[in-house]
Amino acid sequence: MDMEILRAGADITEELAEKLSRLDRQCVGADGWSAESFRSEARKDNGFVLYIADYGEVIALLSGYSAVGEGDITSVAVSLEYRRRGLAAKLIGEFEKMLPADTESIFLEVRESNSGAIALYEKCGFERLSVRKNFYSQPRENAVVMAKNLTGGVAL
Repeated sequence: MDMEILRAGADITEELAEKLSRLDRQCVGADGWSAESFRSEARKDNGFVLYIADYGEVIALLSGYSAVGEGDITSVAVSLEYRRRGLAAKLIGEFEKMLPADTESIFLEVRESNSGAIALYEKCGFERLSVRKNFYSQPRENAVVMAKNLTGGVAL
């Protein structure tokens, strides 16, 4: 599947922000981002809102940011009918390419019960670092903190 990755920027429309929020909440639940959160992230100089659309609908997204030599992935969501087609891995790869050259590591949190996402992140080179107790709400659940070192060493 060869679909174009797009990046929302300062000119993000209300319609796009709503579509991103709708997909994020479908996949993540109550902890999903609001349209305003996506607008805010897209407008930041160090913010990233990447997405893939099919027939005008957002089917996959990744949000994140970079700061002080680190990248952070804040959300990855893929519409149910488009899963297992490599879209999330493609978004992660594009995020890595867009990070500043001095970026040493990328971090993310994932629900402890989300074994599919954990397996995907491990396939993309992330390692488990720790567990954050009760990180998520609705339902309350621990988060696995994962990192990928981009310098060839161990992620810290």
